[in-house]
Amino acid sequence: RYCPASPDPIPQVMENNLLDAIEPFATEVHLAPGQVVVWEGQPQDAWFIVLHGKLSVSQVVRGELESVLAELGPGASFGELSVFNPAPAAATVTAEGRVVLWKVERRGMDKLVGDPDVAWVLLKSLAGKVRMANARLVEAVRWSLDSAAIEPGES
Repeated sequence: RYCPASPDPIPQVMENNLLDAIEPFATEVHLAPGQVVVWEGQPQDAWFIVLHGKLSVSQVVRGELESVLAELGPGASFGELSVFNPAPAAATVTAEGRVVLWKVERRGMDKLVGDPDVAWVLLKSLAGKVRMANARLVEAVRWSLDSAAIEPGES
């Protein structure tokens, strides 16, 4: 399992006042250390909010080699993309210790996105994840160019 020196933390975007709006649509989920909540490549249709504990987000790079992409702590969320655009999960999310999450199913999300404050939090979360993905892509291209000893602009 490959782990960069310091995986990118997903910024906390959940504020306490928003938890009150989300709670009626959420189901509490308890995870044991090492338990997987989302498997890469499997159907995923819920939004998760971390209440307590820490999770790691990883992707298979090649064969059985995994790369840890991020660490999630209290206030972070994940899974919102697949609620808006159903597709298999892009990564595996694993509990690093005891974890408590809220799980919001798609039917709850349909009601929640009507709340402008919740919609804004979701937008900020997705924008942050796009920025992180873009930065990782640039890093991968630079690494590839460096390892091939190609200078930018050369063919």
